[in-house]
Amino acid sequence: MNLSRPVKLLLLAVLAFLGSTLYLHFGRHEPWGRSLLLGLGTAPFIVAMWKFRDWYMGRAEKAGRRMREARNK
Repeated sequence: MNLSRPVKLLLLAVLAFLGSTLYLHFGRHEPWGRSLLLGLGTAPFIVAMWKFRDWYMGRAEKAGRRMREARNK
């Protein structure tokens, strides 16, 4: 099943929010209010870093492909 890009980003943001909130509450023993607030702030950052990593790795893959083509000529 292929999901559209906005749906993937939304699911990633929701999972990042839930994961960070649960980690902060149960792992760091923060109160629920603070955990929810910090989770709300970290979720967009996590999604942005994920997208940056995909973009950067894509550039590295293309550069490697170009380098191998130039070496084989």
